[in-house]
Amino acid sequence: MNGGFTMKVVEWDRKENINKILIDILEIDPKFSFDKEKEDIYFLYNEEDLYGYAVLSLNDIAELKKIFILPKLRNNGYGTFFLKHIINWLTNKNFGSLIITNHKKMNNFLEKQRFIRTQDGYILNNLRERKKQEENMLFISKFAICVNIILAFLKIVAGKIFFSMSLLSDGLNSLSDLITNVLVIVGLKVGSNPEDKEHPFGHGKIESVFSVIIGTFIMITAFELIKDNFSKLISLSSENNLNITVIPIVVTILAILIKIFQLSFMKKRAKKYNNSLINSLLADYNTDIVISTSVLVGLFLSRIHPVFDTIVGFIVSIYIIKSGYELIKENSLILLDSQDDELIEKIRSEILQFKEIENAHDFRMTTSGKDIYVFADVRMDKNKTIEEAHEVTNRISKKIKHKYKNVKRVLIHIEPMYEDD
Repeated sequence: MNGGFTMKVVEWDRKENINKILIDILEIDPKFSFDKEKEDIYFLYNEEDLYGYAVLSLNDIAELKKIFILPKLRNNGYGTFFLKHIINWLTNKNFGSLIITNHKKMNNFLEKQRFIRTQDGYILNNLRERKKQEENMLFISKFAICVNIILAFLKIVAGKIFFSMSLLSDGLNSLSDLITNVLVIVGLKVGSNPEDKEHPFGHGKIESVFSVIIGTFIMITAFELIKDNFSKLISLSSENNLNITVIPIVVTILAILIKIFQLSFMKKRAKKYNNSLINSLLADYNTDIVISTSVLVGLFLSRIHPVFDTIVGFIVSIYIIKSGYELIKENSLILLDSQDDELIEKIRSEILQFKEIENAHDFRMTTSGKDIYVFADVRMDKNKTIEEAHEVTNRISKKIKHKYKNVKRVLIHIEPMYEDD
């Protein structure tokens, strides 16, 4: 994970000699035992060195019987890396839940990973539902990519052939939607990679990097279209070149009908999955329909005078520049760790509701993809023991993560409260 080494998780191959496996494991844990008929083993390696193992019972519900990391390597992120890899593996194998009954000295660790305490131990639910959500997002994005490839191709080709600036601009809008859908897939794939020692906040910021690049590309292309539109307005050359036949109109009507179908399809998905991505796509599709309808009106009006097509193209290009700017601005703020003052104030109010907290200050936050990490300093009675203070911060962290689902971690630094403060 650092120093050039590579962590990897290996599943036990039942064809392999069990005695050789036992020798390797007993070297790091003399107390090791397992039922080879009912249980599976996973190994955590750094290069060729065995750093730990996990024993799982895979029935209707997966049970993690034991997870072991070499004592000298604990509290360094290896256990988190190992557990998240196991959770991802179980999710891909369609297990619904993961339970842990042997959780000695693991309570705090498991609660940080969003396990829920039960009478018998800990459980992590909805693994299958999470996979369905991710598969749903991938399907929606791939479907949208196919639609936008067709729309961008039809609009740009028709715009070029018939010298329609409004169709060209609308084609660029479909192209930007296409790139955004590709970005969603990249974000889902990269963002699903677990945190590691080199990337303690995960890999979500790569999505923001791509967004800034794409937003810049969109703005540059839209500026070029505006220059062309402006040149045509000045020279009125569009009067000689614009060739509005029935084909551009048919292409635009077809694009509107496809978008209406896509909107109807997405609304059905939105009822099934309450997801922010789907809701944002619904808003985007409504805007696309309005833009394409404006282009259609411009094409009809251009039969009266070609300048109307150029004016509509100019307006659509300005809208695309606005979209590109907002994409760059939003993601640049994420990359620069801009603070969400409203969210911070809400979290501060939540923390101050705990009677043990005298003061909460110096809030910071960083965002990685959809995940938010919050840092804060709090003041507490100086006579509190370390255990008591830790218990309070643990309760604070649980409450905030439960209320604000995008908050992945809350890191609290405790300061003593003195009488003269």
